[in-house]
Amino acid sequence: MPDEVLAGRYRLVRQLGEGGMGQVWQAHDERLGRDVAVKLISVLAGGGSGGGEARARFLREARITARLQHPNIITVHDLGEAEGAEGATPFLVMELLRGRGLDAVLREGTVAPPDAARWGAQICDALAEAHAAGVLHRDVKPANILVAGSGPARTVKVLDFGIARAADSSVTGDRLTRTGFMVGTPQYMAPEQARGRPEPGSDLYALGCVLYEMITGRLPFTAPEAVGYLTAHLTETPPAPSAVSTGVPAGWDAVVLRLLRKDPGERYTSAAAVAEELRRLERRSAVPLVPGYTPTLLGGPARPDDGTDPDADTRTRLPSAPEPRGTPKTPGARRLRTFPVGRPVKVAFSPSGTQLLLTGDDGPLRVTDLTGREQLLGPPDSAVADQATAAFHPDGQHLAVAGRDRTLRFFDIADGRELRRVAQRATVGAPVFSPDGRLLATADADRVVRLRDPETGYPYSETIRRSDQPRGFWRGTPAFSPDGTRLAIGDGNKVRVYDVTGDHPAQILRIRISRAVAIPDLSFGPDGSTLATVRLSSLRGGGRVHLWNTRTGGRLLGLDTLRGVLSLAYGPRDMLATAGSDGTARILSALTGEELLRIDHPTSVTSVAFSPDGTLLAASAADATLQLWQLLG
Repeated sequence: MPDEVLAGRYRLVRQLGEGGMGQVWQAHDERLGRDVAVKLISVLAGGGSGGGEARARFLREARITARLQHPNIITVHDLGEAEGAEGATPFLVMELLRGRGLDAVLREGTVAPPDAARWGAQICDALAEAHAAGVLHRDVKPANILVAGSGPARTVKVLDFGIARAADSSVTGDRLTRTGFMVGTPQYMAPEQARGRPEPGSDLYALGCVLYEMITGRLPFTAPEAVGYLTAHLTETPPAPSAVSTGVPAGWDAVVLRLLRKDPGERYTSAAAVAEELRRLERRSAVPLVPGYTPTLLGGPARPDDGTDPDADTRTRLPSAPEPRGTPKTPGARRLRTFPVGRPVKVAFSPSGTQLLLTGDDGPLRVTDLTGREQLLGPPDSAVADQATAAFHPDGQHLAVAGRDRTLRFFDIADGRELRRVAQRATVGAPVFSPDGRLLATADADRVVRLRDPETGYPYSETIRRSDQPRGFWRGTPAFSPDGTRLAIGDGNKVRVYDVTGDHPAQILRIRISRAVAIPDLSFGPDGSTLATVRLSSLRGGGRVHLWNTRTGGRLLGLDTLRGVLSLAYGPRDMLATAGSDGTARILSALTGEELLRIDHPTSVTSVAFSPDGTLLAASAADATLQLWQLLG
């Protein structure tokens, strides 16, 4: 069956798995040049007297799943039928997910409470989307949850709505699930579902079983067979998680046991309400996510275990009185390590926070882990060995690289393999992905910003062009808002903000910055309501920083005393980091402009970046070094 081509387009590569209803294959979409996952009826599900119903159930899965568009639900690309000796076989084309099933993760041990809370909240987000569309999952279990990515920022996706049915018959137009026909997995099945009356609260009960297993390493009930599990769900009370595992933090018992109540009316009212509780638990149990470091519980700083010198030349201001509401906590910093990196001009963290991307103007592009171990992309003599700009895909598995040879390339980070490339007449500008992975934008040398398909690299349109003013030109990288709905572009002496949710970008804001000849760097704040910019008054040296209201275009702060800024980064907790030609990396309050921390360096600091969780700061410098700092407090 490998190398078989379905519908003249999808070439099967290797089988990834098989269940009672379908097989899942890795395949290659030969039309778009991308890898996808293909699910098709297995021999077991499609054969015999039940084949017609199995086929109808499979087609219903396609219709239901395709309607559910959410970052934590698998994306459906296409639906088709392949003709074979035994007749037509329907198949579903989905995004190819890179990761492991939660069941495989749990076979290696329990999940850390912060991860369990974060993943549980994401599962709730997916269920909330499905419930709003009138769809029940009805088989929430570890095998139907995929953990994607790596490191502390891994995310989950909920799979297999194939046995879900619409809560209202008008949603699917059929009633394939027969009265009294029980669908689901006994170990995770709510009492009312076992009686044949599933409802949205049934999915929450199953989630409670999954959370219980994640933090304790065992199910809430044990039994030798399916009937025993169903009896336990109907009649027994589970022990509190903290009574099963001593490592369960306070607060988990109340949330999990409420999810496992027998009466659906006594559980949470919605998946969204559970997500809110789990995110509260995540905040309570979160710890700094730095490899090789252990937090000191009594307020002392973390100490390195790799023998590096933890001392740092820093200046902090510690508050002497209670701070007003909304004031960010003043950080300290501890240098974790310094390592040589050539001459990078830009540094960025991967979405997981476990890798760094370094791009330079006179040397190879580098992807390193937090210890400095490098992953090279392509052979050393390839065109990518001297690239200027690149960006991590939001999935953390791929990289887009803009080449000086007028190409846009995509690489698999794990093995450095080039996946595909797109060539054009004009030099491709610095790529930037929208946080939701929906768009890829490049500000190209022909003074056109192109919005591209992030999977193929091909542009959708060329509707954002340069200013008509003589001084207008692209300089620097565009910036997406955190929700991916807006794109900000520095254009000469102004910033233009576009709504990019429709087929054609629509300008919604124009901010004129006096005495500016270019805006080389800009970044949205964490909630998208503010925008930080670097203003150059000449094309030599650094500039000054301003903050703007993205609703009105009004200026919020003008940090005119801070000069020589080469780049900036907007981080969590309303912190703003700047890289300066005076040899400093600064962290400022984006609310007040107050300097919270200054890190001195013997040469110019060229670029700064926060890790996604805000616990690390990376700073590259003109002396070909990169320093990695842990932010304390």
